Amino acid sequence: CGPSSFCREAFTRRVQLPVPSSSQLRKMPKSKRNKVITLTKTKKKPKEKKDTLIEEIRTSCEKFSRLYLVSIENERNTFIQAVRHKLRPGRLICAKNKVMQLALGTTPATECQDGVHQIANRITGPCALLFSDKSPSEVQSLFAEYRPHDFARAGATATETVVLPKGEDTLAKLPHSIEAHLRQLGMPTQLINGKIHLLGEHTVCKEGKELTSDAAQVLKLMDVKQAQFTLEVEAHWERGGKFVDCEDMED
Repeated sequence: CGPSSFCREAFTRRVQLPVPSSSQLRKMPKSKRNKVITLTKTKKKPKEKKDTLIEEIRTSCEKFSRLYLVSIENERNTFIQAVRHKLRPGRLICAKNKVMQLALGTTPATECQDGVHQIANRITGPCALLFSDKSPSEVQSLFAEYRPHDFARAGATATETVVLPKGEDTLAKLPHSIEAHLRQLGMPTQLINGKIHLLGEHTVCKEGKELTSDAAQVLKLMDVKQAQFTLEVEAHWERGGKFVDCEDMED
């Protein structure tokens, strides 16, 4: 055949590559492409931490002579940490209600100390367990003295009616760049000569009514704090099985 036929044969010839063995395939790196990433995946609390918390509650019940069931209103982490510092060497434990009930025991057969199941059965709503050797009067006095205020959050009940008067002096402390955001919050504002003017009287919230998200943001911008952090003793248990309701609590 001539040169042209030789070229056609060279280009149409099939090349057989060696097939990799199964051991070679196992050694090959996995492709990092087309991986499915779940964006809604959340990190679950390991069971070991739950068991550790239960053991900590039971150990504290043995170590300290008194246990107080404390209700919490307007809980804030910074305030809780401050209370813990004041109560040292006592222990203030905040956990899920079911975990605290499980640790203490809800029946005489499952309770970790005599009579402590009466505390477990009263655990409801936002609350904590205080393990301490302090007397009831000392604990109540400390709680009465420490009641700081903070900004109320959406869903809270307004403690007073807040009405902003018309004019430029009402919002004088706020930067002009926030004017558009104020309008989004429902406030009748206008930017005039670099100053925010409130075009009409604006009612932010009414006493006894639930705060909306917009109202809560406006109150924070106006530096109005309507939430008060409080701790109240609901019940008291003393080693030996003595149980007292908060109404009858005495030293």
